[in-house]
Amino acid sequence: MKYILIMLITILTACSGNFAEKKTIINNSNDLLKLNAEICNKFKSDQSKTFGCGSGLSSDLEVSKTKSLLNAKINVADVVGSSILKSEKQTRTENTKGVISKYQTTEENKILETSLNNYKVVFTKTFKQGNKFRTYTVIKYATKT
Repeated sequence: MKYILIMLITILTACSGNFAEKKTIINNSNDLLKLNAEICNKFKSDQSKTFGCGSGLSSDLEVSKTKSLLNAKINVADVVGSSILKSEKQTRTENTKGVISKYQTTEENKILETSLNNYKVVFTKTFKQGNKFRTYTVIKYATKT
């Protein structure tokens, strides 16, 4: 009975960790989706802090890390310092066959110069994906309120 209890505790302890902590290799797209959801949804932004989750894929480990950090910064900058630009254009021309109407709309999300001083890396981990490296990085940026 004592050995069964020890085995049960060992199994429960092994199962209690999360998927991202245990995983080192991304085998398929399901692993990628699980990791993305688990890592990026774990950190919730509020009025006092904004989290940015980024990933980077490269055959070079350091490039993967750099891409991941940049992607996380872009995600934070998009929240704290971006603007949406929209333009619409409608033209109508008439000829002998009738009226030709054309409508064109363009939307742009521009991240203008945004300073992200004093951000903090709260999570980073690199996984092997095929013959490449995928790094996830989550940063926390204190929002001024």
